[in-house]
Amino acid sequence: MWKIALEDLELECIIGILPFEREKKQKIRVNAEFLIEGEYLDYCLLREHIVIAFAREFGLLEEAHKYFLSTLPKEFPQIKEFWIKITKLEIFSDCKVSITSYYKE
Repeated sequence: MWKIALEDLELECIIGILPFEREKKQKIRVNAEFLIEGEYLDYCLLREHIVIAFAREFGLLEEAHKYFLSTLPKEFPQIKEFWIKITKLEIFSDCKVSITSYYKE
């Protein structure tokens, strides 16, 4: 087994339920680590899967996490465990907001 990490992937997307979050894209950062079984996992496809997902305009961070918990293991069966952290970078002037979820086969 081995690990792949995606670090500091920054995107702009519509995510959140506050009125201003539905009107204007905001910056988010995605960090994730994947425990892989097998010889190969195309991390370009893995990154693309995550980037494309944020075009969905999730209402809540929790919805994004549920999406990844259900789709990543199906799309990438080599992934046996992972964690993914999504951080809103500009939601408040004095702090960032993050949610982390974990998956284990």
